[in-house]
Amino acid sequence: MTKIKRLTLIAGIALCVAAFVTPICAQEVEKGIVAETAPAKTTFMDILKQGGMLMYPLAICFIATLGLGAYGFIIARDKKMLTPELIPPLDDALSTLNIEQAKTTCASNPGLMTNILGAGLQRLDQVSIGLDDVSNMEKAMEEASIEETASGLKSISYLSIIAQISPMLGLLGTVSGMIKAFQKIGQGGMGKPELLAGNIGEAMVTTATGLIIGIPAMFLYFYLKGKYNTNVTRLGRVLGNLLHTLTVAIKK
Repeated sequence: MTKIKRLTLIAGIALCVAAFVTPICAQEVEKGIVAETAPAKTTFMDILKQGGMLMYPLAICFIATLGLGAYGFIIARDKKMLTPELIPPLDDALSTLNIEQAKTTCASNPGLMTNILGAGLQRLDQVSIGLDDVSNMEKAMEEASIEETASGLKSISYLSIIAQISPMLGLLGTVSGMIKAFQKIGQGGMGKPELLAGNIGEAMVTTATGLIIGIPAMFLYFYLKGKYNTNVTRLGRVLGNLLHTLTVAIKK
């Protein structure tokens, strides 16, 4: 999957999830607010507006978390990474030294496992295959493994960045709101809490929003990273078994 297709998929997933989740969250929050402050008729959008301009980058972080989280669940699936349905035909092809068939299978089914194995198969001598060729194949697979696994883990790593940025944006909103509140106090607003309510609201809303985004993003990052690394370890065993099959076939 190319980088443009990957970004398009993440953006599409994020928008779909956001379109489904946001109205539900808004309704629940608005119900709680209306129940507690019925006379004021405070809506969910009113609370968001109190956060000021920093709510826009926080909204981007929220949408990115949804998209990257959903995409991470897709690429970290066992079936996606290990492609168990391709192992039997590849094993049969290697056991009969049918290298061209194995290459065709890898090329027609791009994925983490097939890309790594395909890189190794490209190092094999087409005329006569010896144990030295297997050693070259193993080195090529190691090189491709580093590149492929790093590429797959990159999108998951972005969740860690969001988990760190979101609370910092919330803290920036807190500082901004408190500075404005102190400015009004200095202008004689000490005995007028209604003048300070908006600035204090900005401080509290941005802080809460940053934490609401950052905590799930951090959880998703560690969960998906652990799942991805577990499958990479299992993939190493699968590729090792296929390489062993080829080695045994050469020695016959």
